[in-house]
Amino acid sequence: MQLNELIEQEGIEKVAIKTTISQDNLNYLLNENFEKLSRVKALGFLLILEREYKELEVSELREHIKLFFENNQPDYDNVIVVSRTPSTDNGGFSFFKWFVVLGILVGGWYLYTQGKLDGLLQNITSKKDIYSDDKALENNITEEEAKKISITKDTQEPVSIVAPVEPKVDLEAEVVKVVEEENKTEETVKKPETMQSSVATELTKMQESQPLLTKTEENVVSTEDKTVPAISTITINPTRGMLWFGFINVDTKKKKEFMKQVSTPFDINDGRWILVTGHGFLDIASEAKTLEVSDRNKHYFYIDSKEIKEISQQEFRTLNGGHGWI
Repeated sequence: MQLNELIEQEGIEKVAIKTTISQDNLNYLLNENFEKLSRVKALGFLLILEREYKELEVSELREHIKLFFENNQPDYDNVIVVSRTPSTDNGGFSFFKWFVVLGILVGGWYLYTQGKLDGLLQNITSKKDIYSDDKALENNITEEEAKKISITKDTQEPVSIVAPVEPKVDLEAEVVKVVEEENKTEETVKKPETMQSSVATELTKMQESQPLLTKTEENVVSTEDKTVPAISTITINPTRGMLWFGFINVDTKKKKEFMKQVSTPFDINDGRWILVTGHGFLDIASEAKTLEVSDRNKHYFYIDSKEIKEISQQEFRTLNGGHGWI
């Protein structure tokens, strides 16, 4: 059965549905209008027709298709072929790339040795200033005035007050001495019983005229009774370049951060504060004491009107409601 016989018998629409070949393409094959098709499509359509209709004979049509495309080959003389030389880089690093990487490493090492890397990272990643407390931690001193501030270490030694100690008087020896002197002036020597009675009498008289010293509360002065000045102002003094540091009010959880290179004083206004620093090259001075730190690590401190002390990161998070700085 030829293709034209199949289409007359089945109908072109039914053949198109069964083979999924459009009616236009079937007409191109039937009328041998091969210029509307490509060689691959035309031969492929024949294979589909042979698969669906075993009794179909299309060998003659196949030869016509091959002959048509052999006689109508496309003109390849005017085809321009562009060749691109493959890169020999193979994804490796050029000299310029290595130079850039080396520059980044050298710059990072310089910031690290100068103690500026931690502060720079904190300044980049930290949030914008969200502190709005009008009074607490108000920096009411200008940069020029802050530069004139000098930090001095508290070198005052504790003063101990000791009660005066009266010389110990051996009353019994004094009585014996008096009695012996009196006996030398007498013509007769008294008996031992009389000597003991005289000693007892004189001892009683001296006790009445000069009571023995006893250790009372009025005679003892505590050496630990020292008056510690209340802390109202603290001064943050960076000792090596730029320093990032931030304060958090323990009660209100409001915070403020700074990037300073000069000594900067702050009023604590009887509040409770926690302080975190970018690195450890700084002094913290107050009326009561001065803390001196000198390392590259991040440090945490607790500050109120009575004390300034360094705390651990876990203590800092506990005071801040279980959170870090961010």
